[in-house]
Amino acid sequence: MSYESLAKDIIAAVGGEDNVETLAHCATRLRFGLKDKSKFNKEALESNGQIMGIMELKGTVQILIGTHVNDVFKTILSLTSIKGGEKIDEEIKEELKETNQSLFDKFLATIAAILSPYLGILASAGIIKGLLAFGVNLSVVDPAGTTHAVLSAAGNSIIFFFPILLAFTAAKKFGANPYVGATIGAALMEPSITGVVLTGSSLTFAGIPFIGMEFGATVFPIILSMFAFGYLEKLLKKTMPKAVSFIMVPLLSLLIMVPATVVIIGPIGALIANGVSSLYGVLLEGNLVIFTAIMGAIFIFVIMLGVHWVVLPIQLAYLAEHGYEYSLAAGSCGHYALMGVTLAAFLMAKDRETKSIAGSAAFINILSGVTEPGLYGVCFKNKKYFISLIAGGITGGALVGIFQAPLTTFAFPGLFGLPAFMALPYAAQYLTAMLSATVVGFVVTLILGKGFKKEPKENLADVKGK
Repeated sequence: MSYESLAKDIIAAVGGEDNVETLAHCATRLRFGLKDKSKFNKEALESNGQIMGIMELKGTVQILIGTHVNDVFKTILSLTSIKGGEKIDEEIKEELKETNQSLFDKFLATIAAILSPYLGILASAGIIKGLLAFGVNLSVVDPAGTTHAVLSAAGNSIIFFFPILLAFTAAKKFGANPYVGATIGAALMEPSITGVVLTGSSLTFAGIPFIGMEFGATVFPIILSMFAFGYLEKLLKKTMPKAVSFIMVPLLSLLIMVPATVVIIGPIGALIANGVSSLYGVLLEGNLVIFTAIMGAIFIFVIMLGVHWVVLPIQLAYLAEHGYEYSLAAGSCGHYALMGVTLAAFLMAKDRETKSIAGSAAFINILSGVTEPGLYGVCFKNKKYFISLIAGGITGGALVGIFQAPLTTFAFPGLFGLPAFMALPYAAQYLTAMLSATVVGFVVTLILGKGFKKEPKENLADVKGK
């Protein structure tokens, strides 16, 4: 399929290639940073049936294309001299910056850049662990055998070595050498440290007393350490003669940052993490059903706004520490509610274009849990469908709390993540919540949709954002 015509329309609408400052893409959207936003012709793109939606968010122009966004992205690069950024994961903001970004926007972009490369791997690890649990339950895999050991390593590796991976992307984000950063992270997981530095223990380093902590599966201490390392490396490069900087900068970085992280930064990060975790625990203990119902209703909007980059480290840290997590389970019900919404919109659609958008949105959500086509291509075109989305999310989330069915591993909603969910201790209860969210979203959308059937056909097919 040729995307040349669509690419040319997009280039013209954004004011030509000379008006493009940055260009990148996520799973379904092109993300433009424009020099002069007044040149952006939104109306021209809204009349293009190949475009599902348009968002002006966080200082960028985001054009919803669908799962073939990479093909359109490559076509634009081939037709112009635009230098596109590397492919980025869902909601990452690293490639699209503006000098007038708020501090909160910059914070979100930073966390996104550090964590997003690992979301797919985390989800894959959850699927592997789910399949492995199935194999054990069906007596296909011997839990004491080598096969189980090898597959367990594949599923557990990212959790066990997460500090090393986080150190790499965090150092890169803060402008420091990511390989030195990863080495610092690896030093924190080296047996001579993990064997003696136990959480809460009173220890000394060169006569300096400190409170020990374990760094496995931590997030905040590593990010703080790499933030400090970014400044240290810049200082060393400025003061060190170039003739010796190749060896001396990484040498001094290791000699300073490893002890500093263990003695100072780690405990500070742990204190922050423990405080946040304690607050989160209070919310859980207050009223679990109300908490999960609220998370089911709002979490998909949290993702849409990009604020999940603030919440996700807390969720992952809580999951790693306790072995279970409720808000991820409740929040995923919003994805399933959206499945119901898009399926109902697909069945009700009277024109080919609307049916195509709703059908493709439902398909990609069911398959991999990607929500953007459904949100921007269906719900934003008919705002009443957000009522369906909230109703389904509340229903599923409340059932997660009633059944007390948390997630015990990280996985994306959809068929790809189903093995991980099926292996949960409360799989039947969670699947009931998931199905309920889908059914409620579907039924409420059908009820709301009846009010549009008597309207003129152009309103039924209102996919142009009127």
